[in-house]
Amino acid sequence: MRLILLNIVRFIFLVLLQVFVINQINLGFLAPYISLVVYVSFLLTFPIRASKYVTLLVALFLGLTIDMFLNTNGIHASACVLLAFLRPFLLSRLQTDSPMDEIEELTVFTEDIQKYTLYIFILIFCFFLWLFLLEEFSFSKIPLIILKTILSTIFSTLLIILGQYLLFRKPKS
Repeated sequence: MRLILLNIVRFIFLVLLQVFVINQINLGFLAPYISLVVYVSFLLTFPIRASKYVTLLVALFLGLTIDMFLNTNGIHASACVLLAFLRPFLLSRLQTDSPMDEIEELTVFTEDIQKYTLYIFILIFCFFLWLFLLEEFSFSKIPLIILKTILSTIFSTLLIILGQYLLFRKPKS
């Protein structure tokens, strides 16, 4: 029950942080090329033991919530569902010596930092690639889509890892 309540609070906090703080940041001349997202960290840290179907439904709801605030017609929902779909496959590939079933939620403190950074980077890269493909919807803009994907992935990954160091507590060993 505590974990469910914690996830509800985290969901609301991350959506509000994304909409009212992160989206208001002016990046100057880099603004057309970089999109910062922190709300996907909810899906990245979502409990591992949760059903795949529950994770997909939560991802859909998270994406639709962001789409509602940004008026983006479902592209965030689609990208979030893709991220949630790819997550179990990537987790099984990056599993360390300690079984993941013993971990409640995956954070920078519960996993090896290199593997966790790779996990975040790959999933956010896929998220942004799909998001920008749907946003631009043109094969003639592939170089721009790749540039935006790479820059947005780098900066969002750094922002999410920094946020986890600031907001999460190191578990007691």
